[in-house]
Amino acid sequence: MAETVLDINEILPEFPNLYLGSWSAAKDIIRLKARGITHILTVNNSPLPKSVSEQFKYKFIHGFDLEFTDLLNYFEECIKFIDEGIRYGSVLVHCLAGCSRSATMVIAYIMKKKQMGYGEALGIVRRSRSIVHPNEGFKEQLLLYQEMENKIDTTNERFRRYRLKKLALKIHSYDLGETFSPEELTANPSDSDNKADIVYKCRKCRQALFKKSGLISHNVGEGEAAFDWRSKIPSNKKETVEGRESTTVCTQSLFIEPVRWMAESISEPVGKVSCPKCNSKIGSFVWHGEKCPCGAWVAPAFHIRANKVDESKPFVLLAK
Repeated sequence: MAETVLDINEILPEFPNLYLGSWSAAKDIIRLKARGITHILTVNNSPLPKSVSEQFKYKFIHGFDLEFTDLLNYFEECIKFIDEGIRYGSVLVHCLAGCSRSATMVIAYIMKKKQMGYGEALGIVRRSRSIVHPNEGFKEQLLLYQEMENKIDTTNERFRRYRLKKLALKIHSYDLGETFSPEELTANPSDSDNKADIVYKCRKCRQALFKKSGLISHNVGEGEAAFDWRSKIPSNKKETVEGRESTTVCTQSLFIEPVRWMAESISEPVGKVSCPKCNSKIGSFVWHGEKCPCGAWVAPAFHIRANKVDESKPFVLLAK
């Protein structure tokens, strides 16, 4: 029987051992083994049956084909898995239709290996599988990956905001069974490798709380739409108030990325932030956001009161 685009396609000629396909293709064990496939990567809301997955080197990434689903944070581990599959045999990447979720992973892989942009990598995949069409959320993630030069750059401002938005969505997605782990939060100051960074300490007990690199900046008075994690419109495509966009960075308030020592106290939508040592209240958090005194809407908002903390600059040893 002739193969159709809805089944399985090899990414030719650039990657002859890389296949992109559908759920039905992934369950056809005889056909997969005939093609020499040794590895299967599933990007779907449910894994393959064990009767299938146990016969291959298998990796499962949970994700719905929805714009808010996070795939970007799984790019690097999936790229490593695909590399292994190509090195030792052949690899099939699939979701339900082989159109959006799995295609996003294959596009990210090609971007990384060929050091090319999203558009060019998309073209390569579509030449082999014409139905490929990542949803708008996945497209934005691939464009952010491109902005970071096809790697995860944890210092990139847009990526930091992206990561915070995904954490906020997990807090508000109890019906999907979403949870977060402390590893998803910013490292404690004592665990950070950057010893030259300025540390903010509790004014009362001098406990190290967070680093200056953990501050989240925002522009003055952009309004609620500027940081609305619930919006499906990318921030770079939103209309600014009265057609004007402020480029002045707010200096009135301290908004930070949540730190690991906060993990046990920030699972609720709203609450206070207290020093982990002396328990003094140093701020508050609102996952769905709050208005900064400058007029901008910050979401999620981890707001630290400036009069409760002090900057502590690192000691610099001068050469004799």
